[in-house]
Amino acid sequence: MFDRLSEGLLGLFIFLSNWFSPANSSEEIRIAAAKEFSLGYSIECAIKLDWNEQMSDLVDAGIPLRLKITSYSDRGDSLYILRTLLCDIGDYTYTFCDSLGTPLTDSVFTSRKFSQIYRAVREYSRWQYHLSKEATQFYMEAELLPSWVSQLDRNLDMSAIVGCRKFSRTFQRKE
Repeated sequence: MFDRLSEGLLGLFIFLSNWFSPANSSEEIRIAAAKEFSLGYSIECAIKLDWNEQMSDLVDAGIPLRLKITSYSDRGDSLYILRTLLCDIGDYTYTFCDSLGTPLTDSVFTSRKFSQIYRAVREYSRWQYHLSKEATQFYMEAELLPSWVSQLDRNLDMSAIVGCRKFSRTFQRKE
């Protein structure tokens, strides 16, 4: 009898700690690489997704993981990407698709196929951002979006499982 009571109290404690924990807070985007060119800079940005078996199971079941990436500078350099990670259930490969808003309006790019989910997620969580040499300040944001699950007839918020909803970073370049 006391075993069931202790399991119930432990479950309640875990539920409350997850509820009060800052799981949907904002984390920082990291700079994986930066290159200087004659006209500007190329920056490779990355976010850290807390990947787990539950996320793998959801993506393997056909539920896409969606990410909205926005970047802009004080000189008008901007980037808008809607990125979607998908699993091809037929051959168990993973790809991600980018829908670019700017600077190439209405362009869609698809990654190569990955046989391992961890390699796909590593590439999925990285992107390039180009800005001019005159730019002194820029802002980047990546936000996990809810995914529509037609079998359940509802949106599924994957950010609670990943551990964070919004990633952001602001840079001020100093002379």
